[in-house]
Amino acid sequence: MSTKSLCLFYGCTNVALMTGKCEAHKGRTRCMVDDCPNQTYARNLCIKHGGKQKCRIEGCESNVRSHGLCSKHGFGSYKKKLCEIEGCNKVAHARYRCVRHGGGQKCKVEDCTAFARSKGVCYRHGGVGRSASDSVSSSSSIQDEAAWTEQPVDDVWIGQFTALDVNNDIVFSLEERTMLEYFMPAKHIENTTAV
Repeated sequence: MSTKSLCLFYGCTNVALMTGKCEAHKGRTRCMVDDCPNQTYARNLCIKHGGKQKCRIEGCESNVRSHGLCSKHGFGSYKKKLCEIEGCNKVAHARYRCVRHGGGQKCKVEDCTAFARSKGVCYRHGGVGRSASDSVSSSSSIQDEAAWTEQPVDDVWIGQFTALDVNNDIVFSLEERTMLEYFMPAKHIENTTAV
């Protein structure tokens, strides 16, 4: 009766193949340090024997996680630079200042005082989330937009058409009718029939 040997890698309890490695580890290499049962990480060495760089903070012997720093000195402990204005505790952007203190970039459109969101323009002029067809021309003003929104609206607008302009012979399911009654005044759905 033959005894089955275990995989040569440290902590692995799988049965070894003829190579001394199990099915899961057969493509892995072993650390080149004599009698080390660990898998290689880099340069034919395991992490313990130098396969990974050490943290760049003087005196720290931990392994690097990202950007030359270990987990202790890296992400969680990394402090974002704050605005240089005394008493301000907001995150600095451009020129070591927060947006409120002049650290943001202004919109490229002439006479616009809003901050740029993307591609050098503010939201109103096509930055972030707006398509070019939705953007407002540089000649329009906030007052023009405010005047438009203050006009009374009696009908629900869908694109260029009101709900009343749409064919009234549409048949709605009970669920759709309930939704319409909830969101729209009754005068808009009088002529619809339920299925």
